[in-house]
Amino acid sequence: MEHVDILTPPTFEKSGVIKPKDQAIADGDWIGTFNLWIIQSEPEPAIVYQQRSPNSTWAPNKLDVTAGGHYQAGETIFDGLREVKEELGKTYDKDQLIYLGRKLHVSPDIHGLTRHNVVDILFVTDNSSLESYNLEKEEVFAIVSCPIKKLIQAHTKKRSFEALALKHDGKKINITISDDSFPYNWDNYHFKIALLAERYLKGEKNLLY
Repeated sequence: MEHVDILTPPTFEKSGVIKPKDQAIADGDWIGTFNLWIIQSEPEPAIVYQQRSPNSTWAPNKLDVTAGGHYQAGETIFDGLREVKEELGKTYDKDQLIYLGRKLHVSPDIHGLTRHNVVDILFVTDNSSLESYNLEKEEVFAIVSCPIKKLIQAHTKKRSFEALALKHDGKKINITISDDSFPYNWDNYHFKIALLAERYLKGEKNLLY
């Protein structure tokens, strides 16, 4: 059974209380989570999205952060790289990561339980092909490289676009992407990530979320 640290507002530091993750979610506790966005500079500026499993208890089938998940009790930010290895088969050094800050995320899952997450947000650049990923079938249905320019248009002008996705079984499929393809976030999270990724690839340093 996975256990998590309970975080306390307003600083959302560890309270010293540890609970089973399912119990913490049911109790409406604040839990720490890790989001790593894989950014591509070539062949064009893009963000790699994962398409969540249809069996996921939160946002099934939606396009979401490249890799992420809850910290286990006692873990700190760079321990989140465990999730990247598990979900994508990718290994990165902490020195490769760019830290953007934290955000709060509140959203119901498919069971109607409201999840309260404190999210650490990080970028890493990786221009390797989608075929270099080894996807965890239970968590990731597919991954897709989304051009940043088209993402911004999807969020601002409601334009959809086509992209080639790689499924966990190695098959390629065409998918249509629009602003409805992403999980709802009250703070326009996915739009902000596209804007920050664009600035990041231009060499800007002040990227705090």
